[in-house]
Amino acid sequence: MLVDLHVHTRLSSDSNAVAEDYLELAARSESRLGAICFTEHRLYPADPALDLEYEALSERFGVRIFKGIEADTEFGHLLIFGLTQEVLRRYDPEARLHKCEPLIELVHDEGGIAIPAHPFRDSGFGRRLDDLLARLGPALGAIEVLNGQNSEHENTMAETAAQKLGLTAVGGSDAHFATPKWFLTCMTELEREVRTVEELCAEILAGRARPFRLSPSY
Repeated sequence: MLVDLHVHTRLSSDSNAVAEDYLELAARSESRLGAICFTEHRLYPADPALDLEYEALSERFGVRIFKGIEADTEFGHLLIFGLTQEVLRRYDPEARLHKCEPLIELVHDEGGIAIPAHPFRDSGFGRRLDDLLARLGPALGAIEVLNGQNSEHENTMAETAAQKLGLTAVGGSDAHFATPKWFLTCMTELEREVRTVEELCAEILAGRARPFRLSPSY
């Protein structure tokens, strides 16, 4: 199953896309997209109307829609999935410069996963991964290795780090616009189908995921 773990809509201040734009582009392609994760910058929307819209779009296009967040920490951005009420009670999604270690541990303790995004681009995570893994252990289980907006060098450094440290490698487009340049470039391939964000977290935590690059010929 192919999942794009890193997509933004106009709910992020640096995007003008809506969810339907991405799904329409995927429908016109041969991408085999199975799920899309909307990871807005410092925003985890809790709008029932938006949830209903996502449910309708998912049924219409046959693509599962999951919500996550791209959180801001002192070292860089984290893609977080599995935000429970306890996580949201103790963590303000809209705040900046969260302390990453307690946040990663909190998310992990609640069954979710926090993934350093583009760790070698505009991020301090890359050079700290060894130390963070030593302190956090399995709470730091994955990093984004393939990012559609990275340079090849930045992706290669992330891949090397994941292999060295035994971290699960995942991929995402980091799309901010629903165009071929931005979207349907990089994804994560899961070994099993997932129906919920909880199942998505479980598969990544179990290491049953790998980065997947799409051919630009679609």
